[in-house]
Amino acid sequence: MSWLRTATQYLIPTLCMVCEQVQAEIVCFPCRDRIAQNRLQFGPSCLVCALPIRPHQSLCAQCEQAKPAFDHVTYLDLYQEPLRQALHLLKYQKRLACASGFALLWNVFHQHTLKACDADVLIPVPLNPTKLAARGFNQAWEIAKRFDLPKSIRRIPNLVICHPTHTAQASLNRAERTVSTQDRFALKGGAASMIRDQHILIVDDVMTTGSTIHSLATTLKKSGAKRVSAWTILRTPPWES
Repeated sequence: MSWLRTATQYLIPTLCMVCEQVQAEIVCFPCRDRIAQNRLQFGPSCLVCALPIRPHQSLCAQCEQAKPAFDHVTYLDLYQEPLRQALHLLKYQKRLACASGFALLWNVFHQHTLKACDADVLIPVPLNPTKLAARGFNQAWEIAKRFDLPKSIRRIPNLVICHPTHTAQASLNRAERTVSTQDRFALKGGAASMIRDQHILIVDDVMTTGSTIHSLATTLKKSGAKRVSAWTILRTPPWES
């Protein structure tokens, strides 16, 4: 009941995951306004990878030279404050409430994207077994399962297997990431029939060079996927990737 929810919010306050001030919502309204201001500064972006482009362009130079396997990227904000620290709290300090906060922000700022989504299947970028065991959860899935998506879209958290890598992706440059993510993913037995001729939506927490999404999209398309889109919470600026 709505009255009970309202009473609970005031009796048991929470902390805003961004500014950590005590209030009733996981992301307070001043912080939402700050994120909205960040989004107003995005400008035109590549129709495929979402990197900034000049007004007369439709694709960035990288996608014109070698178009990736994925077809389109949508993101919430750049990999910067005020959301970067909140993402670190989710991933490295296991603040699972932050997953609800990121989903809330996506539902607020991407209402049209959610309503217009024509994907057939949603999958998170999988973690390799070692990292999943150490962390205890897949942060992309924790966010994705809270999206306000049409009920027709099937959400499948374990469709793809991620093979372990020996080096953390964050420590690699663009070329090294590309090599590291080659043949990194594989579909589970029987999964090919679930994605054949389907539009697959990949969800990730951070997109840097796009090599992980490209590798996963390559695997999906080799197995018969018709189209692959990607939603990522934060997008690393090109000058940092």
